[in-house]
Amino acid sequence: MTSSAPRHAVRRRRFSLPAVAGLSAGVLLAATLPAQFATAAPATVVSDSFARTVSSGWGSAAKGGSWTASLGAGASAAVASGEGRITGLKPGASARLALKQANSLDTGVRATIGLPAASATVYTAFEIRRQSDDSTYRGRVEISKTGLAVLAVSRLNKTIEVNLGRFTLPGTYAPGADIAAEFQVTGSAKVSIRARAYPSGAVAPGWQLSLTDSSSSRISGAGSLAFWEYASGSNTNAASTTLDNLSLTQNPATNANTPAPAPVPAPTPSPTTPPATPAQPVTPPVSTPVTSGDRGSATVGSTRYAVPAGAILVSPSGNDSANGNSNAPVRTLAAAVAKASNGATIVLRAGVYNESVTVPRSKTLTIQSYPGETVWLDGSKQVTDWNSSGSRWTTPWSYFPSSQIDGISDNPWFVNSAKPLAARPDQVFLDGTELTQVGSASAVTAGTFYPDAGSGQIVLGSNPAGHSVRISNQQQALVVQSPNTVLQGFGVRRYGTSYLQRGAVRLSNTGITARNLTVEDNAMIGINVESDNTTLDHLTVTGSGLLGIGANSAYGLKVQNSLVLDNNDQEFNAQPVAGGIKVTRSRGVDISNVDASDNVGNGIWLDESVYDATVVNSRSTDNTVDGILVELSDHVIVANNELNGNKIGVIVYNTANVQIYNNDIGGNRLFGVKLAQDERRQANTALTGHDRRRPVPDPTLTWITKNVTVSNNVFGSGGLFQIYALDGVTNIPVDNMNLVITGNLFNQRLTGAQSTLVGWGGGDNRTVTRYDSVQALAKAKGSRWNNVETTAVLPIASMIAAIKSALGVAVGIPDDVAAAIGVKSGTRGLGVFDD
Repeated sequence: MTSSAPRHAVRRRRFSLPAVAGLSAGVLLAATLPAQFATAAPATVVSDSFARTVSSGWGSAAKGGSWTASLGAGASAAVASGEGRITGLKPGASARLALKQANSLDTGVRATIGLPAASATVYTAFEIRRQSDDSTYRGRVEISKTGLAVLAVSRLNKTIEVNLGRFTLPGTYAPGADIAAEFQVTGSAKVSIRARAYPSGAVAPGWQLSLTDSSSSRISGAGSLAFWEYASGSNTNAASTTLDNLSLTQNPATNANTPAPAPVPAPTPSPTTPPATPAQPVTPPVSTPVTSGDRGSATVGSTRYAVPAGAILVSPSGNDSANGNSNAPVRTLAAAVAKASNGATIVLRAGVYNESVTVPRSKTLTIQSYPGETVWLDGSKQVTDWNSSGSRWTTPWSYFPSSQIDGISDNPWFVNSAKPLAARPDQVFLDGTELTQVGSASAVTAGTFYPDAGSGQIVLGSNPAGHSVRISNQQQALVVQSPNTVLQGFGVRRYGTSYLQRGAVRLSNTGITARNLTVEDNAMIGINVESDNTTLDHLTVTGSGLLGIGANSAYGLKVQNSLVLDNNDQEFNAQPVAGGIKVTRSRGVDISNVDASDNVGNGIWLDESVYDATVVNSRSTDNTVDGILVELSDHVIVANNELNGNKIGVIVYNTANVQIYNNDIGGNRLFGVKLAQDERRQANTALTGHDRRRPVPDPTLTWITKNVTVSNNVFGSGGLFQIYALDGVTNIPVDNMNLVITGNLFNQRLTGAQSTLVGWGGGDNRTVTRYDSVQALAKAKGSRWNNVETTAVLPIASMIAAIKSALGVAVGIPDDVAAAIGVKSGTRGLGVFDD
């Protein structure tokens, strides 16, 4: 199996809204610069054109002192051909080159970053005001395998990283391209941060991010400079990047005029009949959606939950026959659970616990890490006993988990024929990088392994000498059978979970809370929920073989403030279940402030009788299939989400009563929004997908696509249709869906290559009428539908001016949608609200 390392994604900010929790932000639209920008004379602190040759490290800058290197496994640094190089950065590894002498407070940094020569996902950052405890501001340029680039800013307080802002750069970047990046950090009482990035050699645009950090955790003192890089664990090969033309200016000219972005043509209003009453002014939001970018688990080891009196303590150096107090901890979590009484708290001291533990129904417990200590439940063990035979190495082994799914080995319904070993949960990690499983001992080469159950051994193709080799030997970390149990503050990794066991963490009773957990590199499902009123809060779930988070029969489920990234790394078929999050047969579901991006399959999927659900204030981008899929469900709100770079942004399939409001939808390969219907009906009791806790058939669901409103969305360029609606098989024209499309900003279709605004299906299941302008749509389908379109083909990232000009077309947000996203009822706005 292959894994993906976690990363912290952040949101693009568009509007200047009132400050929340000390943090205010705006992108491009700020009319004036913050008053606290420095005015002292600029002075050059660092200048480095790398005009030297250094075989190891980066030597000394022309001005700014010597570089100090901290390199991940396999990486090296050198200076050659006029550039600083970082080469051989393995998947999941990071590197840092620091100028510790280059101290400054009000700082401007600019440089040219050279991207890897082959497609790779890498995250580069300038660490500005870097402190002795590693706290720093990070000005980041992130590049994906598809060439999509993102400009981002975050604040690292020791080990806790908080994401402050995000901007998706226009266009894409080819492998080996150069990106010019500039960052300014100024002020103390309030820290102002500005950033921009653009193709090297191009005219600099205006500032693309403009943020103010006035939180109590701001970094208000002078600090040093470093260049940091991380290679995604989803990469297949090591990555190499370059740095050139670096300068650091103290007291930069922050109030100087800077080039403005190219003007964006204003949208053309639809010439539909004006309303009988004068248009009201656009009402700005008076409250703020909870979308601050505060997503994902706190770094493992950074949480500080109080240790109550009478808690049972666990330590790898303890003794399971001890009493479990602070002076005599037990050694294993299993022993602590056995010793605990109902209502007890178990506190894990720092260490790695290779265990599989069940919390019985009779014991409601809190299981947490000790304050400030790093705790991992690790489903693998380190193996050092290897025998060599030519170019292969073997070790005796006895753990060979089942590949059966629904009773069928390597079930082809789930398993992609191009990845025939996906269902086999065996995992081997070399220096933290997951190796690829092959189908026979003879096929083993460097970077691969074979679990040979017949001979009872693992066959390895990479020389283990001098390396850490870990092999998964446990199926599950935790099975929680008790109600109201709390899990918090630790990590779960490398469990070889089979499909029968479902999740590395399996939550099987009501009222369970999991918060600040990092769940990574597990073979099947990261976390599986199987009962009501579960809360998943501030989780990071990544590198799961099949699915990040699964939930079934989970009434009252809340998934919030979480990162669910790079899952289904075994590339199972997208159907019947794979990707980021899938919820089935549940009611009262709330998914909010979640980033479910970069998954193989769907980002967020509601299926099989989900009723009364909200997916709001979230991000689901760059998934291989759909951003949000709503299927066989009813009463769903999809609002205030970023849904870019998927196959389809939002798909509504056999689902009624759906409200799609204030989303950014662009760059999707087929459709922005798709509505579809097939022959399935709730009335057919023989079909799968019924909620057996409800009457069958259920009168609250029909499984018929109907009563769908699409309003206040911003549609960027890309794809075939911005909205596409077609009844798939049942000879019912789309006119019967009661579809409402109003208050949206579309991309004008200037050429045949640009996506059609709306495709409207006829009753023959084949004929699709194209409406290539808002005027044509209104004339044919809804004279009261008032949409607008741009006068140029624009990606989402370039539509800020167009959005500002088109705000008058937005409709008032209804009560239930407004409550879900956190704004006042009746607020009018286009696309995602800023936070």
